[in-house]
Amino acid sequence: MLTSVDWPAFLGQHDMYFTAPPTRWEEAPHFGNAMIGSMFYMRDRKLCMPVFRADVRDHRDESHGWTAYSRPRFRIGYFLLETVGTPIGISWRKDLWNAELTGTISTDCGEIVIRHFVHATDMAIVTELTPSEGEDRLIWSWHPYEANTSRPGYPTDDKSRKVFADRYGKHYLQTIKSPVANPEGRLEREGGVSVWIQDLLAGGQYATAWGVNLREKTLTHIVSITKSYPEASAAREARANVNAFLEKDRQAWLEVHRAWWHAYYPRSYVHIPDKALESLYWQTIYRYGCTSRTGRSYVDTAGLWAQGGPWPYTTNDWNTQSAHWGVYAANRLEQGEEIVNCLHAGMDNMIAAVYPEAWRDDSAYLHLATAEDMAGSRISDMRYYHCVGCLPWLLQNAWCQYRFSMDDAMLRETVFPLLRRAVNFYLHIAHADDDGRLHLEPTYSPETGVWKDANFDLSLFKWGCHILLKACKRLRIDDPVIAKWQAAIETSIDFPVDEQGFMLGSEQTAKAHHRHLSHLLMIYPLFLVNIEQEGSTDVLLRSHALVHDGEGSDDGAIQPLHAMVQTHAVPIAAALGLGDKALDGTLRMVAEFTPNGLWGCGGSPCIESTLSVINNIQDMLIQSWSDPARDEHGPIRIFPALPSTWQDVEFHDLRTEGAFLVSAKRMSGVTQWVRIQSLAGEPCHVRVDLEAPVVEGDRERQIDCIVPGLVKIDLQAGETVTLVSSIKPRT
Repeated sequence: MLTSVDWPAFLGQHDMYFTAPPTRWEEAPHFGNAMIGSMFYMRDRKLCMPVFRADVRDHRDESHGWTAYSRPRFRIGYFLLETVGTPIGISWRKDLWNAELTGTISTDCGEIVIRHFVHATDMAIVTELTPSEGEDRLIWSWHPYEANTSRPGYPTDDKSRKVFADRYGKHYLQTIKSPVANPEGRLEREGGVSVWIQDLLAGGQYATAWGVNLREKTLTHIVSITKSYPEASAAREARANVNAFLEKDRQAWLEVHRAWWHAYYPRSYVHIPDKALESLYWQTIYRYGCTSRTGRSYVDTAGLWAQGGPWPYTTNDWNTQSAHWGVYAANRLEQGEEIVNCLHAGMDNMIAAVYPEAWRDDSAYLHLATAEDMAGSRISDMRYYHCVGCLPWLLQNAWCQYRFSMDDAMLRETVFPLLRRAVNFYLHIAHADDDGRLHLEPTYSPETGVWKDANFDLSLFKWGCHILLKACKRLRIDDPVIAKWQAAIETSIDFPVDEQGFMLGSEQTAKAHHRHLSHLLMIYPLFLVNIEQEGSTDVLLRSHALVHDGEGSDDGAIQPLHAMVQTHAVPIAAALGLGDKALDGTLRMVAEFTPNGLWGCGGSPCIESTLSVINNIQDMLIQSWSDPARDEHGPIRIFPALPSTWQDVEFHDLRTEGAFLVSAKRMSGVTQWVRIQSLAGEPCHVRVDLEAPVVEGDRERQIDCIVPGLVKIDLQAGETVTLVSSIKPRT
């Protein structure tokens, strides 16, 4: 852990200040503990506090439609604070270091001092209000949302049933059930605690409990949100939580909350010369701490602060994957582990999702839209019947979690068995054509269409075969399918290419406008085609130029959604060493963010673009990818794609593949030093621009110069070395 930084002062530079009342979610300060969350803004001249819980959803089966209708995530509700006077102004500070909101609310009758936080470890949303004279009658009111999907279109009669079936699958003409609403919620009061209880027809319930106490002049309002399934125990748990929290020693409890955040931030450090981007980086590190954590929740499509809209679920064709890209290099593996846990726990559901059923013996399938249980059959939404790449793509995140931790148990128990089944699915749809090469049947390339030999699936198929061979070698597994995986690598067709670069499929060129760069997975994040391969530069540059420079659809009617596109296009630029274009793409992306740093589409946050900005910045500073076709670890690449304007840069304890923690400093465009700590004892190769580098450390060790700029260092698990130039003194 980095101890030389004055963290309160450093993060204080990046706090957000509010001098005018936010009036919508796009402006609101937001808080969370990776399960429950809150926001604050003004509504109808009252302070509005929406509250959230990440796992509150329905549990109906597919006779009620696909995930958006059978198992959607629900909005909870909001509290309104009625003051004596009319609010006329605020002065708020969103304190990153302490993860809390502090400040004042001014009314025409007085002033209210406010402190608000979502407790880091307990399921409590806490608001402390200290009013002046004239504002001593503060009233909270509760306003729940109905427990139904926020996605329109559920059929209510024969005509709408046909429309539904035409869109999502003809079988729904016979199977879709008539709409039956969940029961109305009910309010119960016991002692000083109120509980809003929402029972669900499919079993279980969720509950929002709240209570208030007064100590001296401070009114403390505490909310707890719980969910239970299939048991109906949430109300009891929520009530017990609030009673317990109201009795806590307030200062000691606050310190527990702060201690979690104070341990969280120093896991790594990044300093760049662009102060606005640096602030956004650290505000996003804060958001990761709010939205994902081991044992709680991973990041779904909308993220913790979902506002309803058409995506009340997890979208596995790009959003889930890119939303977690930033956690690995940030040395915050706890924020990436829950997606691996859910993949492991959902294995049986993904096997049951396979169609044809005969393939279930050896295959698994992940639907485009699921909840955290990963359930959703291949026929639940026939628009995506041919979308078969979601599971192997999400397993690339699990592979990153493994490669950045080198946790062989994770590889053996989750990554290998699921990837084996995902690749076996591809073997079922692969066939040899007259050319003697292995081809894929037409499959869906996200956001573009169904294409023969879709580069999206070709990339995942080839990558999966390579990774399975690596895993077998690492784990000493003599798998009977090894020969098929090897043959698939050797005989599958080359990635289709034309003058535009990589195509969507063998019979379809790529277009400038599409929201998901699904056809470019072989560049990023799979690195099957990379800048270090001889003869690859031209196609890589053409492919990136199309998505970086393209402006709109063929007819000029639609402009690209830059934030979504640049989430993927910027890491591609960085992988090609195009630092200035990576920065340009990042700035385009940030220009679309809302005033509070989120990004939305369809009336609700789409959190992946919000979070992925830190991945963009990290990839300019450090990269550690490996060529899947090669056995050895790829080198740790120091400052591989710095923009020309970034002359002074410093980072500490960024994590790389092979489980290394790396720190480096650059001044006036010159790298000063690089420090590397090995956590797992893996082979250490470093690509760095130090002149005639030498190693400082606690013992004599060998440093081999493989080629100019690439060195191999003798580094054992637990050891740390510093790499410096032997020519120019360090400053």
